[in-house]
Amino acid sequence: MDLREELRSEIDGKTINYCFSCGMCTGGCPSARLNEKYNPRRILHRAVIEGKIEDDIWLCTNCYTCQERCPTKTKVADIISFMRRIYVKEKGIPEFIKPLVTNLQACGFTAPIGELENKRRERMGLPPVKTNDEIKRIIEKTGGGVK
Repeated sequence: MDLREELRSEIDGKTINYCFSCGMCTGGCPSARLNEKYNPRRILHRAVIEGKIEDDIWLCTNCYTCQERCPTKTKVADIISFMRRIYVKEKGIPEFIKPLVTNLQACGFTAPIGELENKRRERMGLPPVKTNDEIKRIIEKTGGGVK
């Protein structure tokens, strides 16, 4: 199926057509402020007009600021999340994400939490962090780990 058709059928079928490239999504985006390569408006345009997905979709932090600020209520963050799923189906997990997934499989967090981190937490009066087995079970059941 064509990317444009998938987006229309999967997200909500309408709001993606309402985007008039005002730039509110990009203007309020924390990722766009930190990285000039990231531009939600450009990502939507490329997906809807050209039917293309590129690596810049991985710079989204899923904060939903773009979606909250959009005057037409275009589901920008949802669209980018959906594009990530398509990307993984077609090209696999990007190399730079594999260590994060490996850590999720091992301890339930994207960063390893070990003795050093827990000592730091103790000094700050925070409880120690333990392995999150629930996340590990979800990854195992969904087959979402790195192979």
